[in-house]
Amino acid sequence: MTNKPKKWIAVLLGLLFTPAGMLYVGSAGLAVGYFVLTFAVAVAGFVHPAWKSVANVVSPICVIVGASHAYVLAKRYPEERSRPPYSRWYGILVAVVCVVVPVIGTRAFFFEPFRMPSSSMLPTLPMGAVMVVKKWGYGSYGTLGLRLARAPISAPLARADLIVFEFPQDRSVTFVKRLVGLPGDKVTYREGRLSINGDTVPQRSTGEYFDTHRDLYLSRHVESLSGNEYSVLTRGDFNVRWARQADFPFSEKCVHTAEEVTCDVPAGHYFVVGDNRDNSNDSRMWGFVPADHIVGKVVFVAS
Repeated sequence: MTNKPKKWIAVLLGLLFTPAGMLYVGSAGLAVGYFVLTFAVAVAGFVHPAWKSVANVVSPICVIVGASHAYVLAKRYPEERSRPPYSRWYGILVAVVCVVVPVIGTRAFFFEPFRMPSSSMLPTLPMGAVMVVKKWGYGSYGTLGLRLARAPISAPLARADLIVFEFPQDRSVTFVKRLVGLPGDKVTYREGRLSINGDTVPQRSTGEYFDTHRDLYLSRHVESLSGNEYSVLTRGDFNVRWARQADFPFSEKCVHTAEEVTCDVPAGHYFVVGDNRDNSNDSRMWGFVPADHIVGKVVFVAS
């Protein structure tokens, strides 16, 4: 019985996961090399928006080159050479599991990267910014559309935290906003100013900010909440009208007028707003974030 790897299997594995194709043809070194290359291209395309289009072109080229390389190595494999254990199906399976399980486990339970999809968190989070979110302790464990476990929140949440959560009206969509209201808080937003439990959040002007997405100048302020400072943007004319969306759970706890929104945050829920205050779809419109919708807290941002 020949020890030669089958060329069609080598190509198929190379197309599915190039390192697996390299393992099949008995080259652990090339498997590591292709894995590093694949990982580097994927990370580069995710971290920097300008590199995304390049990564989208380079990635399929790497797959085609890898599959072709696997074909050539399978064709040239000496008849008399014994194939190493890691080139057998069980060796390849173990190698793939040893890569996939830690990656999925880390993303699902500990840290996961997200990309800022909109300008609602300007100037803190530019559109396209990459965030690393800490998930352990926030109870919503899953990744890549898979929900693996649910648990009560055990990690601390504080006002001014940046949190990622499942949008209450469509849990398949994730939002990132600033947490300003904890359970039991009374939150008011009026004329560009935020008040918590009757106390106006300190704010100082820091000039203007040009919003390239809407082509207009905004007023920039530094807000101080719970010992944390961050920048927020407002239009400055305060002519924004807050139109509540369709009734939401506990909507009776919110009062909307033309100039003001006031909400009493119910138990087990949170109130969030965007830093780009007049261009953010947040709790002022659609209500509260249930505790079991929270994915995690932003701990690192790379713009």
